[in-house]
Amino acid sequence: MYTADDFPGAGNIPWQLLIRARYAFEIDAVLASVVVARVGALTSVDVARKLVDAAGVKAGGDKAEPGAVLGALRATLDFDDWCGTNWPRRWPPKPRGRDFDDLSDPIVPLVAERALELLTAGGSPDLQGSLGQVLAEVGGIAH
Repeated sequence: MYTADDFPGAGNIPWQLLIRARYAFEIDAVLASVVVARVGALTSVDVARKLVDAAGVKAGGDKAEPGAVLGALRATLDFDDWCGTNWPRRWPPKPRGRDFDDLSDPIVPLVAERALELLTAGGSPDLQGSLGQVLAEVGGIAH
C-alpha cells in the first residue's frame, strides 16, 4: 500500500481518495474539489459560487474503467506540478484576506485553462460539461 512517504505529490493532492475510487462519480468529486479549491481561491465570490454550483456531482452510475483512476491521478499530479501548493514553489500565491470580494486575480484565466485540461484528462463527460463550461467562461476559453 502506498504511504505519504512513498508517493510523489502526496502532500498536494487527495491521492488516497483517487486510488480508492471505483465509480466515475468518486473521481469526479475529487477532481471537482481540486478545481474549485484552486480556481475559487483566486476568483470573485460570484464566480466561486458558480464554480461550486457547477461542481455538483450526482452519486451513482457506472463503475470507472480500469485506466480512469490512473488517468485522473496522472492529470491531477500534472495540474499540481503546474499549480503547486507547497513552498517554495507555490503558484498561484496564497490568497490573502478578501478585502475586495468582487475582484479576481489576473492569473485566473491561466489557472482556469489548466483546470479545464485537468477535467478533460480525468473527468467524466458530465463534469466536463457542467464545470468545464464555467471554467471556459471564467478563462475566456472556447469550449
